[in-house]
Amino acid sequence: MGNAPPFVARAITAFALAFLLAGCPGESEPETRERVAAPAADMIARKDWLSPTDPTDPALWLASREAGRDVAPTAPAVGRWNEVLRDADQRFGESARMIANRAAQLETMLRERGIDEPAHELVADFARLADKGSRSGFSDLCQHYDNLRKQGLTRADALARLSRENGRPEGAGDEASDETGDEAAPGDAPVPVRP
Repeated sequence: MGNAPPFVARAITAFALAFLLAGCPGESEPETRERVAAPAADMIARKDWLSPTDPTDPALWLASREAGRDVAPTAPAVGRWNEVLRDADQRFGESARMIANRAAQLETMLRERGIDEPAHELVADFARLADKGSRSGFSDLCQHYDNLRKQGLTRADALARLSRENGRPEGAGDEASDETGDEAAPGDAPVPVRP
């Protein structure tokens, strides 16, 4: 039993040495470094949707989406989208963010079925179906239009049906009068709708 204390002392020393060596960086475990992620390119253009708390300007998002890359807030396309959304705001009950979301969603759903109809054309076409001040439902028009296209109607036929359902003669809308508010002259052709 006289050998027990030196044995215990050696065991403690060996354990302490192993513990100290295990704490030292060695070749077996590389040192980790904090990584900072670079901002992803085209963050705005890649968004699928604008959430209610997203501060992104809907016109900037739509212009960036359309370009396939982020565009500057001062880009002409953003200005054009602002005009389109301002006009839509005078006709529909939804916010610019919701109109942008629905137009982008409809564009995507149509594209998935092989139908190429850009969001700006959809908004412009639907605006012709609603009078200024009417506060019509843009989302409702999107849903009805999508259903009509699923049934096999062409763009022109689907828009004509929506126009009739909204109690409007085909081609009617604010485009039938000039900027002064005067009615268009007899014989002026309505704005053509792409098939």
